[in-house]
Amino acid sequence: MTALILWLTAAAPSGAQPETTTTVVYTEVARQQGLDFTHTHGGSGTLFYVETVGSGGGFIDHDSDGDLDIYLINGSPLPGTPPGPAPVNKLFRNSSGHFEDVTTITGIGDTSYGMGLAVADYDNDGDSDLYVTNFGVNRLFRNESGVFHEATSAAGVGDSLWGTSAAWLDYDNDGQLDLYVTNYIDWHLSDHEDCFDRGHLVYCDPGRYDAVVDRLYHNDGEGRFAEVADLALGSPPPLGKGLGVATADIDSDGDLEIYVANDETPNHLYINEGGSYRESALIAGVSHNGGGEVEAGMGVDFSDFDGDGRADLFVTNFSYETYTLYRGLEQGFFQDVTAGAGLVSASLLPLGFGTRFIDFDNDGDVDIYCANGHVMHNIGDIERSLSYAMANQLLRNDAGLFVDISARAGEDTRQQGVSRGLASADYDDDGDIDLLVTNNNGPVSLLRNDGGNHNHWLSIRLHGEAANRDGIGTRVELWSAGRRMVRERSSGGSYLASHDPRVHFGLGSEGVDSLRVHWPGGGSTVVRTPSSDQTLLVRQP
Repeated sequence: MTALILWLTAAAPSGAQPETTTTVVYTEVARQQGLDFTHTHGGSGTLFYVETVGSGGGFIDHDSDGDLDIYLINGSPLPGTPPGPAPVNKLFRNSSGHFEDVTTITGIGDTSYGMGLAVADYDNDGDSDLYVTNFGVNRLFRNESGVFHEATSAAGVGDSLWGTSAAWLDYDNDGQLDLYVTNYIDWHLSDHEDCFDRGHLVYCDPGRYDAVVDRLYHNDGEGRFAEVADLALGSPPPLGKGLGVATADIDSDGDLEIYVANDETPNHLYINEGGSYRESALIAGVSHNGGGEVEAGMGVDFSDFDGDGRADLFVTNFSYETYTLYRGLEQGFFQDVTAGAGLVSASLLPLGFGTRFIDFDNDGDVDIYCANGHVMHNIGDIERSLSYAMANQLLRNDAGLFVDISARAGEDTRQQGVSRGLASADYDDDGDIDLLVTNNNGPVSLLRNDGGNHNHWLSIRLHGEAANRDGIGTRVELWSAGRRMVRERSSGGSYLASHDPRVHFGLGSEGVDSLRVHWPGGGSTVVRTPSSDQTLLVRQP
């Protein structure tokens, strides 16, 4: 067992008093807690491009017992791989923080070449269902009392383009969850070619391959979906090389916008205009970075990092590009504040994939965690300043300035890995945010947060009635000691991952004065002076 130990003084939000020094320890517990899983990309030295992209994973309460279980995505053998047992996706049941492999008895052991997942109760029956994106046909698994049955064909969501990240959302506020799927590039095994960089055989660059369209599926409420990208996203829909997708109500008008991080093509921002979308990334200032450059977007997340009540946007990119932090402005516009937030030096060399805004120390400010790893196995022979395996990063928010504390964050943070997916959740229900990191062609990592709950917190579980049962798209405002904090219940975010469905607030040393829950489609619920340090269930009236 190894641990990372963080000594910090919580940043004081506006109107609040500084917190006392807090010790937060992240401990690597995957093997100790029974999470025995190693991803395989299926390669044998030929360097098929698909080997570079996976793997994903995330959290799902598959048996509705209140504990967050873990589903992990695997690859599949590629031409030239020696014969042997086929890799399989796995489901691990959470029993008081220890995990048991229940893949076989739950019927969820898919052997496709997997990428990512999206979790939601799409049929509003009280069970969390699972959508898996693949290099190949994507698959939908309907949950029936803890056992999964494939519903791909019946639902009409089996797209065969190269799917990556996906997000559930109710884009037309009809109470039924729709599905957005990002697709990467037009590439097949038959398109393989040898590529070289300065005399070294390398994986080819995605710039050699054509962009494709994403998919938007509309849920009819009867178990069927219609693909409506032409109708809802534009005819024809914009092309891109999609890797990450996140949703948020960026203009606070009660419906969800969609942001797609594209690889070497301009990113997309779809503004919701009452059930149809207008692509507005360039106008809004988020298609390129502030210097007008197209970047290689990978992971993406929304949250309010500066406490002004508006959604901000964070995107991980390729080495030498830096991450990009966009501050949300009025009327749905954004400003690139990467340099002003202190992120340039911290993100110049890493190649980032999964990323999350998390309040790891429960001080009320959202911090950032990044899962990093290069895509070229021999990059160290080509660029001496880079490496294939990279350290992940914890970037602490000090009043809007992000400080890379990885160098003093302990052994686990400095450990080198080829990380891809990143999912966040309080899997052990102790009030602080834990992290699941998936690694390409390597073992999974589960980082348990010990000590973040020294500060107060509140988690909110939502139950929609007229809205979708999961409450996806709900906006929650919380007031604490004169300070207003805003969070949203969303699906998607990060890269190839699915997260804790609860809305989490760190409170520092304070309690909660009140909170207001704004439900999708209209209406709100007010809760006054709830106790802190609990998970609070809020039902839509």
